[in-house]
Amino acid sequence: MAATNNVLGGNAHNDSHSSCGNNSCKCDTSVDNPTMTPSTIFDAVKSGMLLPVQRCVEYYGDEVLRRRDSEGHTPAHWACYGGHTFILQCIIDHKGPINEPSNNELEQRPIHWACVHGHVPIVDLLLQNGVSIDETDRKGVTPLIVSCQYGMTMLAAYLIGKGAGLQLVDTDGDTALHWAAFKGHSELMRLLIYSGLSPHQKDKYGQAPVHLASICGSLTAIKELRQHENVVIDEADTNGKTPLMLAVGRKHYTVIKYLKDELNMKTGFCFIPKLDMWAILFGPPGSQKGALMFFIINMLCWGYPVYFFKVLPVTWFAMTKLHVFFVCVNLLMWAVLYKAVTLDPGFIPTNTSEYHLAVKQVTYSTDYHEIESRLGRLCHTCRAVKPLRSKHCRTCNRCVTTFDHHCPYIYNCVGYNNRVWFLLFALMVSTMLECAIWMGFYILINIDYDILIFIGLVETFFFAVISHIILFFGVYQAGVNLTTNERLNWGRYTYLQDGVGLFYNPFSRGCKANILEFLHLKKPLSESEATFLNVKVV
Repeated sequence: MAATNNVLGGNAHNDSHSSCGNNSCKCDTSVDNPTMTPSTIFDAVKSGMLLPVQRCVEYYGDEVLRRRDSEGHTPAHWACYGGHTFILQCIIDHKGPINEPSNNELEQRPIHWACVHGHVPIVDLLLQNGVSIDETDRKGVTPLIVSCQYGMTMLAAYLIGKGAGLQLVDTDGDTALHWAAFKGHSELMRLLIYSGLSPHQKDKYGQAPVHLASICGSLTAIKELRQHENVVIDEADTNGKTPLMLAVGRKHYTVIKYLKDELNMKTGFCFIPKLDMWAILFGPPGSQKGALMFFIINMLCWGYPVYFFKVLPVTWFAMTKLHVFFVCVNLLMWAVLYKAVTLDPGFIPTNTSEYHLAVKQVTYSTDYHEIESRLGRLCHTCRAVKPLRSKHCRTCNRCVTTFDHHCPYIYNCVGYNNRVWFLLFALMVSTMLECAIWMGFYILINIDYDILIFIGLVETFFFAVISHIILFFGVYQAGVNLTTNERLNWGRYTYLQDGVGLFYNPFSRGCKANILEFLHLKKPLSESEATFLNVKVV
C-alpha cells in the first residue's frame, strides 16, 4: 500500500486525510487594540476582512506580510486557504511573498493550500502573478494532485485546461488519478482519463488506481476503471495484495461481491452463462431495485391476497361502489407505475461536442468568473454541458434534465419527462391506501376483529402517511416551479439566489403557469428568458 503524504496533513493512503492543523483558529481582528502585535496579521487574514489587514500593513509596514506564524506559514498561505481574493491581491500589491514554502516538513506553498478548497479565483490570481502551475512540495505533490485529493473537479479541469502536468507524480509514484481513485471521485477520474492519464500506471508500491479504489471501497470508481480495456483486477502489488484482497481487508462488501463476480466471469466458461438471480431480481451491486421489488412483492403476495380473501367477501354488498373504484385505481396505478419506471426521465446526451469545446476554451479565457461559470456546468462523467436545473444522478450515472430526485420505488430518476407520471403514481397510491384504510376500519368496527386485517391496516396507514407527504410536496413544488433537489439544496445554486444570497426563483411565473408548465402544457422559460439576480449564464 502506498504511503503518499497529503498536502496539508502528511497522511498516507489511509482512512482519512487531515487538512490544516489550525482549521479551528479563533481570529481577533480588532487591530485598533493597543495590544496589537505583528502576529495580528494572521488573525486579520484568517478573518477574511480586508480592512484589518490593510490597517496592520499600514501600522507595521510591508514587512509584516513576510512574517511566519508558529507553524511556519505566511499570511499568503492563510489567504489562499480561506479563498480571500481581495486579501491576496493586497499582499501582491504590497510585494508580499505569495510563493514561499512553509517552514515545516512538507514545505507546502500557498497554491497548494488554495487547491484544498478548490478556489479557482485564487489559483488564477497566483498564476497571473508568476506562480508555476506545477509547483511541488517536498513530497512532490502538485496543485493538480491536491485538487484530486480533495475532489475539486472544477479546479482540476481548470488546471488541466491551463496546461498542468498530467504525468507528474509525487515521491511515491502516485499520479492525480491514483489519488482520485483512492478518494472515490469517479467524475474526476473520468476527466483525468479523458485528458490522457493512464488507468494502468502503477506507483512505486505496484498499485494501480484500481488497487486504491478498492482500498477506498468506491464501487463507482472501480466500475469507472473497468470501463477501460485491459484494466487488470487480479494483479497483486509489491506486498502481494490484489484489489479483492484489499477490499476484503477493509470489509467493503459491495466491492467484494462485484470483484468476485468479475473474476468468476473472467475465469468461467464463456459458453455457460452464469445467472445471478439476486442481480436479476434486485439489480447489480450499487444500483439495486430492492425498494421497487418490495413494493411489487408486498402488493402481490400480501396486499391483494388479504383483499380478495379477507376483505372482498365480507364487504362487497355493503361497499360495492368503493370496490369498483378501488379496482379501477389499482389498474391505473400499475399503468402509471409502468410509465414512470420505463420512461426516459430526461437523460442528457453524453460525450457531446459542446463539452469538448468548453474544456478547450478554459485555456484561452482570462476571466475567472467566466471560467467558473463554464466549468461549473460541465459533467465529466457524461462529458456533457449541463443545462440549469439538471443534475448528475449517481445511481443512474447520467445527467437528468430538470432533475427532481432518484426514486428507488420506481427504480428511476424523476425528471422532466416522467415527473407527471410519478406524481400520478403518488396520487394513485394515496387514493388506493385511503380506500384500503376505509375498508379495514369498516371490518374491524362493523363485522369482526381479525388480526390480519389489523396488521394490514397498520402497514397501510404507515405507507399512506409517506405517500401523502410525497404527493403534497409534489403538488406544492409543481405550483412554485421547484424540484426536490432545488428545494433542499438551493443554497448550492447561485441561480436560485438573489444578490445577497437569499432564495429567489427565476423560473416561477405564478401558480397557474407553473402547473401548466409542470404538465407540459406550457413551454418552460429558457435561460435567456429567465431573470437571474446572482449568476452570469455562459
